[in-house]
Amino acid sequence: MNLTYNIKRAEIYRISIFLLISLIMGILFGSLLDIELTIDKGNITTIDIFLNNLMIGLALVFLTSFVSYPIILFNGFFLGLNIFFAVQLFGSYKTFLTLIFHTPLEMFAWVICIIASKRMFIFYKDLLKKQFNLEALRYVFKFTGGLIVIYLVAAIIEYNAFHLLGGSKWLN
Repeated sequence: MNLTYNIKRAEIYRISIFLLISLIMGILFGSLLDIELTIDKGNITTIDIFLNNLMIGLALVFLTSFVSYPIILFNGFFLGLNIFFAVQLFGSYKTFLTLIFHTPLEMFAWVICIIASKRMFIFYKDLLKKQFNLEALRYVFKFTGGLIVIYLVAAIIEYNAFHLLGGSKWLN
C-alpha cells in the first residue's frame, strides 16, 4: 500500500480552512445585500437530495481538483449566503435545527471529494505517461464509495429531520 494516496491530516485541515473561509465570506456577503426574500415550498424526496449531491460529487471527482476545488469553495460561499438568508427568513433556531444534522456530513463529503479529485488527477497524469496506475484508481474508488455512503446518510437525515420538524409548515 502506497502512503502517497492516504489522506493526510494537513490536507484535511487546509481544505477545511478554505471551506470555512468561503462559508464566512458567503455569510458576510449576504449581510451586504438588501433583497426581498420569499419561501419556496418545493417537494423534494430523499432520492432527489441524494442523487443531486452524488452526481455533482462524482462529476467533480472525475474532473480533478482543478475543477472541484473552486466549485466546492463556491458551494461553500453559497451555503454561507443561504445560511444568512435562512436566518433572516426563519430565525437562527429553525435554521440551526434544519442544518445541524446533515450539513456537517455534506461538508465532510466536500472535503473527501476534493481529496478524491486530487487522486484522480494523479491517475490521469500517469495515463498521459502511458502508465495505468491501478493503486491511484483504487483509492479514487474507495473515496467514491465513501462519498456514496456519506451522501446517502446525509440525504436520509436531511429529508427526515426536515419532516420530523414539521416540514414546510414548521418554517412559516
